[in-house]
Amino acid sequence: MVEYLCLVDEEDNLIGRATRSECHSRKLLHRSVYVFVVNSESKLLLQKRSMSKDLYPGYYTGSATGHVDYGETYEEAAHRELKEELGIDGKLIYLGKFRTATKEENEISALYLLLFDGEPKFNREEITECFFEDIKEVERDIEENRKLFAPGFKLAFKEFKKALNRIDIIKKR
Repeated sequence: MVEYLCLVDEEDNLIGRATRSECHSRKLLHRSVYVFVVNSESKLLLQKRSMSKDLYPGYYTGSATGHVDYGETYEEAAHRELKEELGIDGKLIYLGKFRTATKEENEISALYLLLFDGEPKFNREEITECFFEDIKEVERDIEENRKLFAPGFKLAFKEFKKALNRIDIIKKR
């Protein structure tokens, strides 16, 4: 079955559809999602992408990530990716949208947070390992290049940290 993605303009208005391969080969602007799963110890769930992935095999990335299928909302895609990749679901907290423009990707990405204390049942066809890591340690890993992170994840993590800072400011008022 052919996977169609949402083509969008710079303001994220839907303008059509294209296959996943067309989007990547022609660098067409399309939608994606990042879900950051955080537990009560403030640890972020990271995944290591399978070596069979066409983009960034063996790289670390966010808890659940993926494209928004044509006819699907950002939130629907986030729930689908959580179920497909981690075998979990829950109440999502929307943190915002950002542009993911890398050598291989051209996306408008929505970022969600899921608070979760269980054990994910990750899809071994898509993910080779999955673990919780302290958020400050993830930040150090990125700064010191201690792990190979997908470029889109680095952008998503930066947006995630901005959202956490906004929450801290609100809590201090």
